[in-house]
Amino acid sequence: MKAIFLLEPGKLEVRDLPMPEPKEDEVLVRIRNCGICTLEQRLFTGDMKMNYPLVPGHEVSGEIVKISEDAITDLKEGMRVSLDMVNRCGHCYFCRTGKSNQCINRFNHKLPVLGGFSEYIVVKLKQVFKMPDSLSFEEAAFSEPLACCIHSLKRIGLTLAEDLLVIGAGTMGQLHIQAARVMGARVFVSDLSEKRLELAERSGAFRTINPAKEDVVSVVKGYTEGRGVDACVVTTPSHVALETGISALSNTGRLNIYTSYTDAPDLPINANKVHRSEKVITGSEGRTVYDFLQATRLLSYGMVDVKPLVSRKVSFDEIEEGMQAAMSMDTYRVLVEMNNHDTGL
Repeated sequence: MKAIFLLEPGKLEVRDLPMPEPKEDEVLVRIRNCGICTLEQRLFTGDMKMNYPLVPGHEVSGEIVKISEDAITDLKEGMRVSLDMVNRCGHCYFCRTGKSNQCINRFNHKLPVLGGFSEYIVVKLKQVFKMPDSLSFEEAAFSEPLACCIHSLKRIGLTLAEDLLVIGAGTMGQLHIQAARVMGARVFVSDLSEKRLELAERSGAFRTINPAKEDVVSVVKGYTEGRGVDACVVTTPSHVALETGISALSNTGRLNIYTSYTDAPDLPINANKVHRSEKVITGSEGRTVYDFLQATRLLSYGMVDVKPLVSRKVSFDEIEEGMQAAMSMDTYRVLVEMNNHDTGL
């Protein structure tokens, strides 16, 4: 089998590896698609570092090839699945209190993590989520990013008939829009790209705003009797976006800093304003197992449509080109499509 290794920032290499064999409570999965997420992009540029060399990739779909003989499961060979590739220890304080996205061991080098840029992979049973045959492998690969957006909206306690502002209409912004619509929110969307705003409208946004042409705060207050929105999610690392989001909140409004920053900006609000307005500012990191399950169900039910978010598919031989394309503002998700050489399995 083949896998793509990141040897150091900017250096990728395709290597031949022996076929892995599932051990106790493990499953061998033939990977079909893996998204090139912002995490992989940051590892590639060096903005984020992990133990090198490594096989990147965590937005994975595929099919089960083999299950360990002792496994107690209803999973079957040939089943279409999506994989939770950010493994957790399961026994730290956060794992045991339902906050596994904060697992203190999730990036420990002894705990397998990532690995999606590979033709085959062995994972634990707990990492495998069934998907229907009616869903394409391309769509199933969106389970992980959708789960992160679901977790994000839970962090701000979004409820029925609330007003939500999503700042940034890239892949994650678009997924926030659709998930929020399923939850019954009225969604405002801000982005500088008219192309992205057009897709946001097709995805169900109530009102789109180009901040180069309109004042975001004035627009949302115009639709909310001057209050501002109940909640806001910032999906772009622009400092202005964060300031706009806080200003657009109503009193008692909640804002989630979904994006991460290469620098460390201070919050553009003084403590007295938070005190008097009761605004809540939080962040979100990854997702829990339950978020992942909910994402797979929304995709399976056809309640979230990710087909417009597939901008391009690349082979192993095109990975360098695919990585560059993924970092372009003109694309949504670029998927690595596995060659899956015949192994006789």
